[in-house]
Amino acid sequence: MIWRSVCGGIFLGALLLGCGSSGSPSPSVAPGPSAAASAVGSAGGIVLDRTPSTGCDAVGVDYTSATIRIDPASDPDVWAETNAAKKLAVKWTDGFKATEGSTPTIVGPKGEEVAHDGTKIDVPAAAYPRLAGYFVCLGTDAIYILEADPQ
Repeated sequence: MIWRSVCGGIFLGALLLGCGSSGSPSPSVAPGPSAAASAVGSAGGIVLDRTPSTGCDAVGVDYTSATIRIDPASDPDVWAETNAAKKLAVKWTDGFKATEGSTPTIVGPKGEEVAHDGTKIDVPAAAYPRLAGYFVCLGTDAIYILEADPQ
């Protein structure tokens, strides 16, 4: 009898965990490696939060611009601040790298500068924005900078 109660409790707990609410509906991330942060630059250098290739769902956002912030002494090192005073995570696909120097910058897969502290991304009314030509997927808690446009 005790065994049945314990098993029933475990089953019910697992069922309830499976029914919890999920995060923001944007973007749709394809299965793949963990989106964990990966260090870039010298030991203790700027860390970029990574994302696998994603699809980008259309969701409404309550901001019209986001400004990239880079500060190796902060946690996270790279984030965005919206004109609506919200702090967003910034997630990058693998081709982007951070460089340190007098002005820390994010460079693209071809070595070109993509962003530095203070780079502003304007959100157009009827389209997705671009950052130095790269697709920006908007979300309510994060923005995703993609090497290739979603298919």
